[in-house]
Amino acid sequence: MKKTLSLVLLTIFTITASTVSSLPVPAGYTRISSPAGSYGAWLSLLPLKNDKRILSFDGTTITNPFYHVFAVVALPLLFSSDLEQCADFSMRLWAEYHKDNATFDKMYLFTYSGSRRYFSESGKTYTSFLKWAMSNSNSYSVKTGCVPVPDADVRPGDMFVQNEHGGIGHVSVIMDMCEMTGKDRLYLVGYSFMPAQEFHIEYARETFGTGGWFTLDGYRRYLAEYLDLGKPVMRRFGE
Repeated sequence: MKKTLSLVLLTIFTITASTVSSLPVPAGYTRISSPAGSYGAWLSLLPLKNDKRILSFDGTTITNPFYHVFAVVALPLLFSSDLEQCADFSMRLWAEYHKDNATFDKMYLFTYSGSRRYFSESGKTYTSFLKWAMSNSNSYSVKTGCVPVPDADVRPGDMFVQNEHGGIGHVSVIMDMCEMTGKDRLYLVGYSFMPAQEFHIEYARETFGTGGWFTLDGYRRYLAEYLDLGKPVMRRFGE
């Protein structure tokens, strides 16, 4: 994994946005709303912490030299062990969406091979089901079990998944998108990481996007520069 140590460490300061959908859109761009009740719409309403401090599973503050933190999602970690890393948090978001909408019959996570395991058939509590999935699957499982997505159809909730050989990989989640006529669409993208830590939205430097939002190509270049864990593919949780 490559790290550019010349970058400043995580800066902690107060932000005014209260939800993902209230993070500012770059000048000239218009936010694209997701359909009511959709996973993307739910992601846009996630609350944000009032500072940029990312907490690890053991309660310590994360300082990573390649982070440029736009905001931190206000979802405290469920477990006091090193479970909720990148792929795990992507699965947790999907599970929390179904929990909030009481659609438990549609809620599934994965075995390591990418096979679906439905919560309603598991006989487990919500928390124990998540702990089982996080303990037994990873980015390879998300890549194998989720649906491929073409760039022309990318939307909030879709994921950049890096895992070419079944070992260590990475998962990033698209949280929001905006557009301007004649320009590339832009995306807010976030992730958890190692060690297990709160989910943050990464700020795109100007070489990767505009006003903190990434282009698709820009985020791929960001991954290649800072999280070089394999070629990313686009994936989506299917219905």
